[in-house]
Amino acid sequence: MAALLLAASLAALPPAARAAGAEPAQSTPQAIVPQAIVEALYRPYLADPHAEKDTNIDSVAQVRRHATPALTRLLDADRACEKRTQGICALDFDIIIDGQDWDLSGFGLQAETSGDTATVTARFSNLGPRVLAYHFVRTGGRWLIDDLVILKDDAGAADHPWSLKDTLAAEYGPTARKKHR
Repeated sequence: MAALLLAASLAALPPAARAAGAEPAQSTPQAIVPQAIVEALYRPYLADPHAEKDTNIDSVAQVRRHATPALTRLLDADRACEKRTQGICALDFDIIIDGQDWDLSGFGLQAETSGDTATVTARFSNLGPRVLAYHFVRTGGRWLIDDLVILKDDAGAADHPWSLKDTLAAEYGPTARKKHR
């Protein structure tokens, strides 16, 4: 049954995603739902892997649809800041692809679960290697994204690893003393 569910989730990927190297992760049945959520987040990018179409993908809205209440509040605070200042606040890049533009290749996912937590790691090239870990918690029977962490990769950027939740909490959390609060 698990293999059938995994095959069904991969079959939902567009041909471009399968051609770009999206491979089934070796996962347990509990990881299939988080993996399917992450696959859905990347689907618009993989449908246009070289950003050739005039596509405006709202990565924050995509993640927000699957976020825990705590992460949702932080994402909403950043959106409110953008509206209030009519500019960019804490998030100045596309959080799903770790960049502004994209030219994706070599996409693959790996999922791991442990009780009511799961991590789905996305690996791909976007003008260089990228490794992003989506941390999930199961709440009320639903898998929800609690954090997105951009991990160190071959590029070894000094500001990695980067946590979405920590970045937003520093700006908008209860102890934040930043200008965007």
